[in-house]
Amino acid sequence: MAKMAAGALTALVLTGGGAAAAATGTAATAEQHAGAERTGGKLPRNFLLHESQARKPVKHPGEEKWTISDRHERLDLSPCDVGRSTDRGRVSTRTVVYTALEVHQAEQVVIYRSERAARTAMADLRRRIGGCEVDHGDQVVAKGRTEKIKVGDQAVRVIVQNYDRGDAGPAIGGQRGVVVRKGRALVSYTQSREYGGVHASDFRRQLKDARKMAVKVCSLPGVC
Repeated sequence: MAKMAAGALTALVLTGGGAAAAATGTAATAEQHAGAERTGGKLPRNFLLHESQARKPVKHPGEEKWTISDRHERLDLSPCDVGRSTDRGRVSTRTVVYTALEVHQAEQVVIYRSERAARTAMADLRRRIGGCEVDHGDQVVAKGRTEKIKVGDQAVRVIVQNYDRGDAGPAIGGQRGVVVRKGRALVSYTQSREYGGVHASDFRRQLKDARKMAVKVCSLPGVC
């Protein structure tokens, strides 16, 4: 696994039950919010979908590994040095990465101070990846683009694919990602592997996880 990269919400509906039901719902919400506030603006432990798994020992230590980081790292996307850019207004960031032979997958959740800051980060991401092209040598060129999809408040599929310079046909290698903004949170799920062309099935796992996290982040106080 060469390179590959790896957020959600809970909805509460109160129906009937009068004051007792309302009080129960209010108490549960208050407890949930208090728990998040005790983290001092940090994401709660094991909040990310693959975080619990990442904390367990791997079966093949010499061939695979998980990493967890709370550094304010940029989204795990390329080409054009997208991964090196920085954005403003982050409150909390967590990135979970799994690497193995010919595969790299990442999950990242970023909470911003405001919805405006999250919108700006999404716009910057699309601008940097859209129409991006990088020469990898050996007659291989990597090209990136984004496509809008309907998830959360804003969402895109991220496509990075290697191409042969000569006939412009797809070469081996690329990234497939899904990035979703929900309120003031940005969540991303990416995978890098030996893709030989772009297919809808390339995004199945990332899209499933992104939909879950687009719901889960709304359980954090003030995010949505």
